Amino acid sequence: MVTVQLRHNDVTVARLPDVVAFDTITELRPQLLALLEESGCRHLVLDMSSIDYFDSSGLAMLLGVRHRSQAAGAALTLAAPPSFISRMLDITQAITLLTVAPSVHEALRTRHRTRRDDAQGAEQG
Repeated sequence: MVTVQLRHNDVTVARLPDVVAFDTITELRPQLLALLEESGCRHLVLDMSSIDYFDSSGLAMLLGVRHRSQAAGAALTLAAPPSFISRMLDITQAITLLTVAPSVHEALRTRHRTRRDDAQGAEQG
């Protein structure tokens, strides 16, 4: 089950469970999509720090959620993936499609800085 850790303005932080695999994605996918569809969610941060097992079904689910987030105009950031997931992202080249941050804090800080830079650019342009 996905656990919402934070909702603030247009940002939602949710922690993924310890197992993200074929047996669990049928429950997880609708929960993640529901978070994206909530009014006002422009940035979904997925805290991956507690994952102990993750298989290719989990990766396919994350790529599908990324696709839906882009269609909705929302950002998706994977935060604090364990090293075995980082290796999977590198090997499969999914790292070129997904935004990854070393921690939830960094994901939020980077998003804040990007939004501030975008606003400054709009004022100057």
